[in-house]
Amino acid sequence: MWTLLLGAFFSCTQQEDLSGPLPVESRVQAERVDQGFTLQQVSSVPANTFGYRLLPGGKMVNRTFSGWCATPPIVTQDYEGTWRLDGDILTWESPFWGGIETQEWRISPSAQNTIRVEVIRRDFTYSQ
Repeated sequence: MWTLLLGAFFSCTQQEDLSGPLPVESRVQAERVDQGFTLQQVSSVPANTFGYRLLPGGKMVNRTFSGWCATPPIVTQDYEGTWRLDGDILTWESPFWGGIETQEWRISPSAQNTIRVEVIRRDFTYSQ
């Protein structure tokens, strides 16, 4: 009886649309290309590796430098931000060690599990 009730409940819940070139997932930078870079899909972003976790509800985790020094050894930190997709334009905003970073990307499929990113806009708002 409980199985039928739980099955009926979960079958009626609305599923988030994960279609399109950038479903909810984790990505790491694969290589630089003209006017941008490619992102490779991964099951999780490895420690001290730059990457993005795009989560349901427009939330994201941006793994980037933990501080202003970019000389090795590189130490990264996870910053919680937001993202939205409008057609092939992905806009995201995330804190970083010095303030807030906003980027706008044009995305397109490149190869299996890889997308090409053209950076359209990149802005930094620095903390006082």
